[in-house]
Amino acid sequence: MSLTRKQIRQKLMEPVNKGVHFKFPGGMSRRGKLLDRVVVWSGHAPDADYWDVIDLIEFPEHRHRRWIRLGYYRQVGDRLRWAGQTTITEPIHVMRRLFRQAAREKGWFREVLERR
Repeated sequence: MSLTRKQIRQKLMEPVNKGVHFKFPGGMSRRGKLLDRVVVWSGHAPDADYWDVIDLIEFPEHRHRRWIRLGYYRQVGDRLRWAGQTTITEPIHVMRRLFRQAAREKGWFREVLERR
């Protein structure tokens, strides 16, 4: 069976409203809930297809409850595997600061955000 892109998107949305668990170097961990996700097909390579995701995660016990994670999946055949073992996951205010600074300092990044 070969999944359509629509079916793959649906499958990648299945974790929404489910738990997430992060383990950090040094033994620290954090549990939260995946509140929402954006899924974008990013391209084809000879051995796999790639799907990028932007996740909104809530960590109820943390001072900054809502975080954004940028990650991706690797698809070989109909099999999808989380490939973003090392991701950027930051509270929304930190991600906002990162994007604002990049847009201020780098015209190429500002163009990414402004171009329609």
